Amino acid sequence: MKKLLSSRGLFILGFLILAATNIVVLYGVASNRSGEPESLVTLTERELDLSYNAYEENSGLALRLSWRALGKEDPHGYSSWSNPTWLNAQKLEELGFNVDDNTSPYDNTRYYRVIPKEVFIVLELGGEPYREALKRAGRVFEKEQAFIQDNPDDKSSQDRFEQAERKFERERQDATRLFAIDAGLDASALREKYGDRTRYIIARGLVKPGYRYSNKEDVFGYILRLSVGKIHVPLQHQQIFASIMDQYDSRKNNFGSLRFQVELAYGQRLEPWIVSVLSRDEKSD
Repeated sequence: MKKLLSSRGLFILGFLILAATNIVVLYGVASNRSGEPESLVTLTERELDLSYNAYEENSGLALRLSWRALGKEDPHGYSSWSNPTWLNAQKLEELGFNVDDNTSPYDNTRYYRVIPKEVFIVLELGGEPYREALKRAGRVFEKEQAFIQDNPDDKSSQDRFEQAERKFERERQDATRLFAIDAGLDASALREKYGDRTRYIIARGLVKPGYRYSNKEDVFGYILRLSVGKIHVPLQHQQIFASIMDQYDSRKNNFGSLRFQVELAYGQRLEPWIVSVLSRDEKSD
């Protein structure tokens, strides 16, 4: 009898925990979507990756937000996307990191011990960082094109030219136009600075410093990831994505040909949800 009551009690307890969890989740969703959206942007397949783990384990569908940051340009004209130029020592200090610790400057592993911090990240769609990335790719392409014209029989230059051509074309047609351009601890202050809610997204993300030497100018920061990087596709929008995915040819790996447009909203808790989805053809660009 005790065992029966015990089992029944455990069942009731588990049910109550599940119910409470669902209530908390639903409350969070409702709270996030209350009032006007904090951001409302129109993105395409360039910024929302359908090919990367599109289907989740629970058979749901999710999109991955694709973004990058503009780093220093190397001698070959390319960019480092790993750490943005604006995430320097001064910005790290503003975000609450101590870049003046007394650790030995020869300890190149010390930044691994720093705990990442969640801050507010500003993402800009199609702004100056994207235009600069396009210019950099164009400069490399023009450089390699000029070189191969002067050295038509140079096999290595042919390979470099083809690589630069592919990169330039990808930058023009496929690469994400969404760039991380700033970070802060006060979302309201960032929104006041970046007021266009159809162009700037404010999201939460994890940031961490890296140290090369003792000089503060050699301190740099990484944006490890956005706190919410995957966007769940609700049931009412899954049919259109199923139709889009029908165009995919696994033999050609032609995810780049899957074209769609999503109106994406960020709410009061800075969490995204899908407002609408449209399929678009090549001629609509």
